[in-house]
Amino acid sequence: MADEVTLSVSIPTDLEGYITLQCSLCSELFKVKYTDFEDESQIQIWCPNCGLIPDSMITEEIRDLLLKTANNYMSDFLNDFNTELSKTFKRGGIKYKTGKKIKKASTDPLVSRIDILEIQTYECCHQEAKISPSLKMEGGYCPFCGEIQNGN
Repeated sequence: MADEVTLSVSIPTDLEGYITLQCSLCSELFKVKYTDFEDESQIQIWCPNCGLIPDSMITEEIRDLLLKTANNYMSDFLNDFNTELSKTFKRGGIKYKTGKKIKKASTDPLVSRIDILEIQTYECCHQEAKISPSLKMEGGYCPFCGEIQNGN
């Protein structure tokens, strides 16, 4: 049985403690407070644009960072394995050349860059989220309960 490995990345909040989410169904970007996102009583989060519960809310930037982190882990693993294999063969009298090491991708830390979103207070749940100005004006759905909201 293989060992289990857990990799983690840091997902930043904005200055007010909101994290950026992206609906996997309609690609809408929005923000909820990190504490609301991590709240175990909040079972689901609805997209404020399409009103559906997406399979994923990971932004494209986070997805890219996760893939680079996993690929870098595998690069390190394979490079180390190659080095150990070389040492093993060397002791057995067999020549084995390791070749070039697999290069790792740059994993710059994420920065919360979306500042055009506006705070929307949802009376149904007494919570706030940041949504696009057009969605705030037109209306949408509460991210915390899915209830339809009229625009301002």
